[in-house]
Amino acid sequence: MPTPPSSPRPKRRYQVICYEIIGEERSLIMDSTTDGFIAATGSIKHDVLDAELSHAGPRDLQAHLALMIANDKQLLGEHRPRRRR
Repeated sequence: MPTPPSSPRPKRRYQVICYEIIGEERSLIMDSTTDGFIAATGSIKHDVLDAELSHAGPRDLQAHLALMIANDKQLLGEHRPRRRR
């Protein structure tokens, strides 16, 4: 008896959701579903960094994301908020 053809595996995707929380208020900052991600969170307490890092997806995509983060104008202190007119 022939083996039934197997269906292709679904493409792996990742969803990253981030909220800003102030008191009881939650504001959605990001809700993105895509092929890969790099996410880091952290706090500094008593001069000690407490952080978590996670990443997934194709390595070449992660490398591009890391480069994008490393060259981010806001992180480099070059970000100038737009003034409302």
